[in-house]
Amino acid sequence: MKRTKGFLATILSAAAYGSAPMIATLAYGRGFGVNSVSLSRVLLPVPVLALAVLLKKESFRIRGRQALQILALAVTGSVLTSLLLFQSIRFIDTGIATALNFSYPALVVLLDRLIYRQKADRHQWIALGLCLAGVVMFISPGGTFTWKGFFLALGSGLAFAFYVLYMDRSRIMETMSFCSFSLWFFLCSALLLIPFALASGELRSGSAPAGWLLLALFALVDGLAGTLLQEYGVNAIGGKSASIASTIEPVICALLGAVFLHERITLRSALGICLIVGATVYLIVGVRDRRDRDPLRDGSGKERKTT
Repeated sequence: MKRTKGFLATILSAAAYGSAPMIATLAYGRGFGVNSVSLSRVLLPVPVLALAVLLKKESFRIRGRQALQILALAVTGSVLTSLLLFQSIRFIDTGIATALNFSYPALVVLLDRLIYRQKADRHQWIALGLCLAGVVMFISPGGTFTWKGFFLALGSGLAFAFYVLYMDRSRIMETMSFCSFSLWFFLCSALLLIPFALASGELRSGSAPAGWLLLALFALVDGLAGTLLQEYGVNAIGGKSASIASTIEPVICALLGAVFLHERITLRSALGICLIVGATVYLIVGVRDRRDRDPLRDGSGKERKTT
């Protein structure tokens, strides 16, 4: 049941992240820039989470080791991921940048193998191959391409891969409450992004109310809902499975773009949608089938503890 909820949370997180480009595009049209939108994503949820910690009567206290772990997660998951990706689209097409960023499931598997000596199982490798093939379908032939943009986008994917893997392997969610961890993660991310927003001169108070409402919506959907659901998903089903399942994000992005921004879905992108959705379904069914055959093992291949 926990793993089913984990997959559902990961897919909902991907849906939240997938709607973010559409909301951010509307916010850009109201006078906000990349740095201010990125900052709002992590700053506006802070008071909401602080109130949640107070209402649940949880502790705000944090130990030194936990602070270092959260700092590493904030640097990779919030700062480097967003800044490298946003810089990359100055040099290459957004479709190519997004596809390279979504190389992170493969990078999660690779890093898990190199750092933690863990192997992916057959179901994960097949699902990963289908997902990467689907992501490639979203790349439009031609357009702008430079190697600088290529490595910036790939670096964004690498940073996010480390975030997902370290979130899983550090077991930090077992040492802190969910709300307390999320509060410190968002607060640390905001403190790291404030200098970039100040240096860009994008922070302003004279924007139209509609712009601020879009910024609040972006923070609620992409920042609060997307991140919290992803944290739960990684904790429930593991980093590799969560990263593969979350590749459904470009599918959500393409569908929302077609409905609300009247963007065209080509044959290539339609094929990509089918491959990614098929891979996600296969991964879920594969995990369930393996668990049913061996009830003493969880979806990661490790033996369950029995009492």
